[in-house]
Amino acid sequence: MVVVSLIALASAACAHAPRSDRLLTGGVVHLPGGPQRLEIAIADGRVLALVPAADAAPWRRAAAEVVDLAGAHVFPGMTESHGHLVGYGAALEQVDLHDAASLEEVVARVRQAAATLPPGAWVLGFGWDQNLWPDKRFPTNRTLSAAVADRPVLLRRVDGHAALANARALATASITAATPDPPGGRIVREASGRPTGVLLDTAEALLDRAVPAPTAADIERRVLLAGRRLTAFGITEVHDPGTTAPELAVLRALHAAGRLPLRVYVMLATNDDDWLDGELAAGPRVSRDGMLAVRAVKLFADGALGSRGALLSAPYSDDPSTRGLEVTSEARLADVVRRAARAGFQPCIHAIGDAAVTRVLDIYERELGARGHVLRPRVEHAQIVRPEDVPRFAELDAIASVQPIHCTSDMPWAPDRLGPARIAWAYRWRSLLAAGAHLCLGSDVPVASPDPRLGMWAAVTRRTPQGTPSGGWNPAERLSPAEALAGYTSWAAFAAFEEDWRGRIAPGYAADLTVLDRDLTAGDPAVILQAKVLRTVVAGRDVFVAGSGM
Repeated sequence: MVVVSLIALASAACAHAPRSDRLLTGGVVHLPGGPQRLEIAIADGRVLALVPAADAAPWRRAAAEVVDLAGAHVFPGMTESHGHLVGYGAALEQVDLHDAASLEEVVARVRQAAATLPPGAWVLGFGWDQNLWPDKRFPTNRTLSAAVADRPVLLRRVDGHAALANARALATASITAATPDPPGGRIVREASGRPTGVLLDTAEALLDRAVPAPTAADIERRVLLAGRRLTAFGITEVHDPGTTAPELAVLRALHAAGRLPLRVYVMLATNDDDWLDGELAAGPRVSRDGMLAVRAVKLFADGALGSRGALLSAPYSDDPSTRGLEVTSEARLADVVRRAARAGFQPCIHAIGDAAVTRVLDIYERELGARGHVLRPRVEHAQIVRPEDVPRFAELDAIASVQPIHCTSDMPWAPDRLGPARIAWAYRWRSLLAAGAHLCLGSDVPVASPDPRLGMWAAVTRRTPQGTPSGGWNPAERLSPAEALAGYTSWAAFAAFEEDWRGRIAPGYAADLTVLDRDLTAGDPAVILQAKVLRTVVAGRDVFVAGSGM
């Protein structure tokens, strides 16, 4: 605040102001100390000054463009802290199976899509969830295979950790009763040994190898499509967990051409050691304009709770035959963490089940030691955390990268998975925060909507958008509106080593702004869902303006 005052007063005294690219006027600017009526001068993608309206005349004369925000509320640019950029774009092009109320509805949507495709083309879909169906068991592919027999069909579950394939897809991928389960995955089978068509976690790769690989043009189209959707939600940066070699090549080409629609913080995929070693050898890289950062790696310790792949310390309460899946061996996790740490890269490990979280924290403690403070290791999801592990996050400088919307989508069935004692360990944001841990918030898009308003609502109320349950589910773990906002702004910036230049509105900081029609942090939490995104600004330029077609 002192810096802001000095800049504004000095300019007013001289009756002139430095040249700026844009001046955003008439807005309510949300600062760490509270909202203020200030003009925002922008130059070279950064905030040049915050100016009281009474002192703004010389700044208006010196600005190349003046934009009237007409009383709108200006927040630091929102960050999606865990979102699959290319995966989101791909999901937007596939058959949408979200909210399908039965297997029959899934099959009907697939049959309709198949009729529009060229002969032999794969039908790809995303978003089915057997927990929403009358029969909550995993489906078999018999109905699907009968409905679409002439082409392969591959349908991802909503969490991405399970897939349903028809008979033609299994045959195309040469998956039979004799195919063994791969390490870290499972082919679900009937009593006879016949594959049901459902494949879990690493077993999905058996299908993926048969699907035509996307071209660079496909990847570019999906990045741009996802970018348009994300910026319309007010998002200015995405942390992309598991960027592959072809995807990174496209991101670099788009950045070189000045076509990246938002900032991308890359977590390198770790399934190609030769490529990974080359990237690690080159060292962490952040582009001069901060639009593209490559300084993290992504690993998987386990699967997902909804598909019973999350690794638990004791059997699932609703299926005592399993404790989940060790998607990546402890030795492999430790090896990649060591290699990444030597190269100065941030390790980010997916861990949902309590046993997986413990394992990841153990690896960070053993392999990083004091370097954890420098590397800021992340536990992606951290959904089920044993009481004894809660304080370890702060002790190890481990960041919990959480997705509040998963809490409200999972609460109808998570208690059955975990049982009455362990359910208290789930989605425990307040406990982690109270223990001194750093958090950042996201959605895991396309698993869930990336809309930060939905994420903030879930974090603040622990209720569905329809308001159930009325008192919130395990409400002691709620965040305040200000904390939820920080999770998408300043906390997310810290999680990406950007706290010195992003995550708040201040002179010298990136001009990344999310402009809404109301204050998300004031009064009844209902305002969060009522808010409308009016404008999204990345590096000083508009990437979304409501009603403009942008």
